[in-house]
Amino acid sequence: MQFGYIVEIINKLKEKYEFEKFGLGMAGSISKGTVLKSVNLGIKEYNITEKLEKETGLKVNVKNDAKCAALAEYKFGKCKNYKNVLFLTLGTGIGGAYIYNGSLMEGSNFEGFEFGHMIIKENGLLCNCGKKGCFEKYAGILAFKRKIIERLGLSYEISGHDLRAEMKKAGDKILDIQEEYINDLALGLSNLINIFEPDSVIIGGGFARYDYILLEPLKQKILNSNLLFNPREDIVIESAEFGNDAGMIGASII
Repeated sequence: MQFGYIVEIINKLKEKYEFEKFGLGMAGSISKGTVLKSVNLGIKEYNITEKLEKETGLKVNVKNDAKCAALAEYKFGKCKNYKNVLFLTLGTGIGGAYIYNGSLMEGSNFEGFEFGHMIIKENGLLCNCGKKGCFEKYAGILAFKRKIIERLGLSYEISGHDLRAEMKKAGDKILDIQEEYINDLALGLSNLINIFEPDSVIIGGGFARYDYILLEPLKQKILNSNLLFNPREDIVIESAEFGNDAGMIGASII
């Protein structure tokens, strides 16, 4: 974790602006300013609030990044026209949040809504959390990108812009990867829709950069397969308005 980099940036900003506190959104299970566990960052029981306040002299509010993104979209973006919103971020892993009647739902002891660690395949791929078959191992956008990169023999260091250009050239060579990804994403997402029956589903994170080939097929897969307990003629599934910036915007209002 780039703790020193965060401190460096904040202290530089203090030279230009006057402020008393700042918000930080980060992956993981967070309680009272402590990162209890962040499996993709490899940290646990880390009191980041105390350390940052000591190093910057400012009050710090820390929250799960997906929850921050959901708050940003609800207050300023795609979620603001709905009362009940299912929100997911698809990136390295999968983060989640649920807004019910305008309020962000959270557990008493833990923030909860760890959608990425819902098991969708028994004895499936090993997840960083130690379980097998977690949703994020199949439907995180990183999992999708890795399969494309391996199929096309590209470097893992390739930029997103260049990867999308290569995907366009590849055409049908990667069609089966897209279909498999959509099937896995639809399976997990339909389970969540069956549980929460949201007014809308908003998807953020790196997914937003690939929604032009994934969003409509995902919607059709959910609507036209036998996945929903309560079938719908239509369903609102949209990309987050603020894309990867949603977490940063939300962190500023927690």
